Amino acid sequence: LSQVQQLHRASSLPPVEQNGMLAVIVYSRQSRSSFDTSWIDNLQEKIIMETVGNKISPLVLNPGRILLTSKRLYFQAYNNLETEPVIKIKLSNIKRIFRRRYLLRPQGLEIEYEGSKGTASHIYLSLTKPEDRDSLYNKITQQDNFQVNHDEESMTLKWQHGILSNYDYLIYLNSLADRSFNDLTQYPVFPWVIQDYTSTSLDLDSEKTYRDLTKPIGAINKERLEFLKCRRDDLPEEKYLYGSHYSTPGFVLYYLVRKVPEYMLCLQNGRFDHPDRMFNSIPQTWINVTTHLSDFKELVPEFYQQPGDFLTNSLGIDFGIRQDNRKVGDVLLPPWASSPEDFVSKLRQALESDYVSKNLHHWIDLIFGYKQRGEHAETADNVFYPLCYEGSVDLDSIPDLEERYGLEVQISEFGQIPKQILKRPHPQRYTSLPRNLVSEMSAAGKSEDNNRMNQWISVKSLVRESDHQSHKEPVSALAIYQDHMVVSVSQDSQLKLYNLRTCSVERSVHTKTMSISSIICPHKSNSILLGCWDSTILSYNMYTAMFAPTVPAHSDAVSCLAWSGGRLASGAWDGRIRVWLCDKGEGLDGSGALYELSLGSAVTCVDILYDENLTCNEGNGLDESGCSSANTSTTLADDGDLDDSDEGGDVGCGWVAGGTRDGEVYIWRLEGGRFSLSQQIPAHKRQVNCVLFNGNGNRLLTGGSDFLLQVHDLETGTSVFRRDIGEEVTALEWDGDQAIVGGGRGSIQIWNLFENTKVWEDQSAHTGRVTCLTVQQPLPGAGDPARGVLVSGGEDKRVIVWRTVT
Repeated sequence: LSQVQQLHRASSLPPVEQNGMLAVIVYSRQSRSSFDTSWIDNLQEKIIMETVGNKISPLVLNPGRILLTSKRLYFQAYNNLETEPVIKIKLSNIKRIFRRRYLLRPQGLEIEYEGSKGTASHIYLSLTKPEDRDSLYNKITQQDNFQVNHDEESMTLKWQHGILSNYDYLIYLNSLADRSFNDLTQYPVFPWVIQDYTSTSLDLDSEKTYRDLTKPIGAINKERLEFLKCRRDDLPEEKYLYGSHYSTPGFVLYYLVRKVPEYMLCLQNGRFDHPDRMFNSIPQTWINVTTHLSDFKELVPEFYQQPGDFLTNSLGIDFGIRQDNRKVGDVLLPPWASSPEDFVSKLRQALESDYVSKNLHHWIDLIFGYKQRGEHAETADNVFYPLCYEGSVDLDSIPDLEERYGLEVQISEFGQIPKQILKRPHPQRYTSLPRNLVSEMSAAGKSEDNNRMNQWISVKSLVRESDHQSHKEPVSALAIYQDHMVVSVSQDSQLKLYNLRTCSVERSVHTKTMSISSIICPHKSNSILLGCWDSTILSYNMYTAMFAPTVPAHSDAVSCLAWSGGRLASGAWDGRIRVWLCDKGEGLDGSGALYELSLGSAVTCVDILYDENLTCNEGNGLDESGCSSANTSTTLADDGDLDDSDEGGDVGCGWVAGGTRDGEVYIWRLEGGRFSLSQQIPAHKRQVNCVLFNGNGNRLLTGGSDFLLQVHDLETGTSVFRRDIGEEVTALEWDGDQAIVGGGRGSIQIWNLFENTKVWEDQSAHTGRVTCLTVQQPLPGAGDPARGVLVSGGEDKRVIVWRTVT
């Protein structure tokens, strides 16, 4: 009776005071309640955590108690609105779990699980504080019955190469940015891609058919944009261009009212919108969003997925009569669409078209990426009302319940900018062979770095052809010499030469030095370069069988070598990388290094990509292939350019990557005759063992002692592929598509990076760690694919030649 009296008193108060009193009543009741443990399925379940939370469904927030046990997650509502008194989710049935924002605060948790009938189900929970959400998330993931695979999908890589559709990738990005089908305030957002809604036929091959995806919807009409800019100049502080958002609960239901009318009734207090303001015509809606001063809405995913039932009044609901005496019924389609199914089908074809695929990354930058806020948003005319942005207001710091409630209503109804998931330009999708360094070099016929140019014929497995144990110590490095010879070096200071055609050892040379760490055979050169643990570099001429004078290269052991386009990069335990002139005819120029780059920790691996015939600022050089020039350091290494005579004279285009014992990866760019630090990536938790550029220099493959194999997109600075292979990654070869991986336990694995699948594995290729790999693989159409070989070396002192099976 006392509660009824309190509610009766609250009903007589003004709306704001009424809400405040109701909140106090609800809080008091919830504080006195606890989860009814009689609903626990098994008495042996151990209670891990109990807390208060809300179950979120479109336009409904239902409070209740959340209980986590060792085997299940329970939600018990305080009322009887749910179809079940208690929702029970087995931890073993959870497929995915996401931390979400709710009302621009990090306190949401969405769980996808397998329901009782094997169907996919979701539950979206909102907790009181971010700390409670994080605690529940951590405790769920720590339970033994929780078996979700945490491997990160290479979604961006798959999308770029056409394995993932534009539609599926946008769904993925929306999820990553905390947009959910269960939350109308943060519903997934999709772009308008067609601008022609008047023609009788739709020409998907014409660029005039498509909307400009480089601009936000509000900036497409130049006249409207100029008016908005003039209006912005008259605003007080916190100026903005667009007073309304591109996605709000009202806009979502504007499109979907025929499919889910109950949500519109809930949103508008039991009434539908005025008939003339409803979604009546697609051509008219396009006119509205490109001309009206307060209409900037984008689309919802339903526009691109069958059956298109949101366009028909299949429920026969009376939405009213418009001013022209026409009854509100089905949505008027453009002339080129014969039915809702045909309309949706053609929109989907447009979404997956080459034009959209080549330009979608611009729209992604506007909605989810670096043009979402800050100076880049200003430049792109992409600035919305301040309350739409996360962090614009701290609701937890507002003690006044009335003010806080008002802001919550504004945030929920006014629209929320998605969580920013990219702070650098998003890479472009490849709709054909990308214009990149490879194609430019190949067309010019000037590149000497053939190993980078060639994509392998797809390798399905390996067959062992020959096995040599000619060294007395572990094999440290391998290289291919002139296509048919293999050179191996070892800690026993021996150099061995094998003939791939006869599968025999043809030459054995003692280097009369300390152990050898690395070896390079520059393309079309007679010389072989050896990195030595005594801090020197040796050059051995294969024709004269003589060593050139040793070059004192570093102040500590030389650990790795890499060569490209006439430049040699050497890394050492002194924490430095040096870049040398390495002419193909004369071998290493021992007069001095051209550049010295400092990493601050022992260098364990290095790679270089260089071409003297290109410059980084040419329109079709490395920049266009996807390498980022943004956010680069203007300082060179501590010692600068070591060769004063060459200052500014190295006009080629190049990149150097180095991995360290501490797990860091550094990338430098050659620009204006000097290398500058472009990126520093904390790629691994332990030592980095391998770094390899792909052929066009826009991705870097790394492997480390933390068992991780990763592909880094150098344009966005993000990891687009990440996989735990179950052992240390100790050796790598790749062509940009497939990677052959040598492991710390002796295995050799073949991975398709775009499909995120292991193609083949030999778990006992070597006894002990695989120390090195090298590939000689023919181009497609270049002869018998059986000529492709992989050579591996290991701690077991063996050199094994494998034939690739395609």
